[in-house]
Amino acid sequence: MPGPGNDLIDELEVEAVARVLRSGYLGRYGPDDDPAFGAEVLTLEQRIAELAGVGHAVAVNSGTSAIWTLLCSLGIGPGDEVIVPGFTFVASMSAIIYTGASPVLAEVDDTFNLDPRDVEARITDKTKAILAVHMLGAGCDLDALCDIANRHGIMLIEDAAQAFGGSHRGRRLGSIGIGGAYSFNLYKTITCGDGGMLVTNSPDVYERCFALHDQGHLPLRRGVEVGNRPFLGLNFRMTELSAAVLNVQLSRLDHILSTLRSNKAALRAAIETAPGTGFRRLVDPAGDIATHLVVTLPDADSAAAVAGELGTKTLAKSGWHVYHQMEHLLQRRVVSAFAQSVADYVAVPGALPATDALLARSITLGVGVVDPGIGSAFGINVRSTPSDIERVADRFRAAVEHHVH
Repeated sequence: MPGPGNDLIDELEVEAVARVLRSGYLGRYGPDDDPAFGAEVLTLEQRIAELAGVGHAVAVNSGTSAIWTLLCSLGIGPGDEVIVPGFTFVASMSAIIYTGASPVLAEVDDTFNLDPRDVEARITDKTKAILAVHMLGAGCDLDALCDIANRHGIMLIEDAAQAFGGSHRGRRLGSIGIGGAYSFNLYKTITCGDGGMLVTNSPDVYERCFALHDQGHLPLRRGVEVGNRPFLGLNFRMTELSAAVLNVQLSRLDHILSTLRSNKAALRAAIETAPGTGFRRLVDPAGDIATHLVVTLPDADSAAAVAGELGTKTLAKSGWHVYHQMEHLLQRRVVSAFAQSVADYVAVPGALPATDALLARSITLGVGVVDPGIGSAFGINVRSTPSDIERVADRFRAAVEHHVH
């Protein structure tokens, strides 16, 4: 199964969906005086806001929508620059481009997240924000990035699509910047197939995000509110069906995280003596959601050989997660004229040499996520037993001993 939430789906989700279907209220709105209406979306927003420790949350139809809505609601648009890592999912960049702003690519360091020193070097008078992407389940160096953002008077936005449930120094990822975005697709911690959430502590940002996601309406509308809408919005609303599934899944979050963390620790302990094997540096190990165990090998050739023997690939081959493998981005294949006019938002291979070198000698072993697109086709999952973990560790050690000298 792709992700831990998807792997644990059972009759509870089935019954939650059936309950919504029986109610007849499939969209997020319904009458307060009808007990059949479960207000699943509103309940989910309230639960995630409480979990994240923020004042506000808006449920949307994808993590991409969450990022784009945040960017637009923060006033980011044509002429602005947003710093983003060269190792991320393409949605981080497409969301920036479809505001009319330009993504400015920065290196990642041994956290596999933004290198704060390179971020600061790339700030110009056009820089409006840093999009801190928490890749592969673990957080960025948010202390350093917050310091940079504060000193330069720019915004910090968190793309926590791959790290829902994670934390930094006791605070949930997504809650530390001006706004944060989560994803609930098949490969994420919990899932409803697709879906997303944005969170913020700012009442003003919340109102703008809500209006943008719901045809310009203010929260939490009753009826159509003709004449009261602050600006023209779109429709990125989550359905009651999706939220019902997520409300069940959210109740499993603590179990998912504790299981993944235990399994990851066991897998790491079983392979850490393999020759030439290193591990990703975690800024806050306790806050890692443990969906991936990222290992580094001495050089690109040995990493490629080990990956090949295991039926997987290095992170350098993870397609739309690597800045110079996003072919539609590189060729400026976009549908909006203002996005087509954005200059200098692409980079050729070699533009980020530190990122290229690191990804070429790195492999991610799936712990809770099985995603061939990012190279986690080999590993374990949330249901793995100790014997499963030992078998995977044995195969990894054998491949390393065969190819690393």
